[in-house]
Amino acid sequence: MSGLFRRALSAVANGMKPSAREFLRARAHFHAPLPDGPIAAQRYVVFDLESTGLNPSGGDRLLSIGAIRLRDTMPAERFSTLVDPGRPIPPESIRYHGITDEAVRAAPRAPEAIAAFLDFAGGDVLVAHNAAFDRTLLFMEEFHGAPAIPNPFLCSLALSRWLDPEEPDHSLDGLCGRAGIVIEGRHEALGDAEATAALWVQFLARAAARGVDNLQELSRRSRMQHAISATAEHF
Repeated sequence: MSGLFRRALSAVANGMKPSAREFLRARAHFHAPLPDGPIAAQRYVVFDLESTGLNPSGGDRLLSIGAIRLRDTMPAERFSTLVDPGRPIPPESIRYHGITDEAVRAAPRAPEAIAAFLDFAGGDVLVAHNAAFDRTLLFMEEFHGAPAIPNPFLCSLALSRWLDPEEPDHSLDGLCGRAGIVIEGRHEALGDAEATAALWVQFLARAAARGVDNLQELSRRSRMQHAISATAEHF
């Protein structure tokens, strides 16, 4: 546990709630331990989030969660929910993902939705494309009262940059285009999670071909956790 995170927890224990930025700086540098064992045999939940905007530490909130459980690198179960953000959804965001105020009116609030997601994920490793953003959004919901996420996080964007450093485009669209993966429901949380899961399986096979046989080695060689922490502070 980082010193920053200890100080943030101590402030909370003493009735002194840190600011959103202080909480994020502390939380961003804490990573749950990765499980031991072969990478292909690990239990992964690949997920995606939609939000009211791209500034979680500035007040943007969670709108939807979509997730795919992988077992032996095959999709096994799916999870999807809309989330009531408790604030108006900006028109520019609606144009991006199509989620309206009316659509989320009867949806659960973030604490309930994240609790359901945690029940689905269990102790599995969480994977997202640009995990720094999704992780930050979940941390900010934790700051506002949602359950904490105890799981380790991995990032398909960071892994792609390590596997193909010469490629200029590591966006989900660019990667799926090169891999021949059709994204069903782009900018819908479940659709983007499905596409990321397909990429993740390919990336793990390529990493294994380079002699990577466990997640600790995968994280070390790709500098994945460092990249997630460093990028998180910009959200």
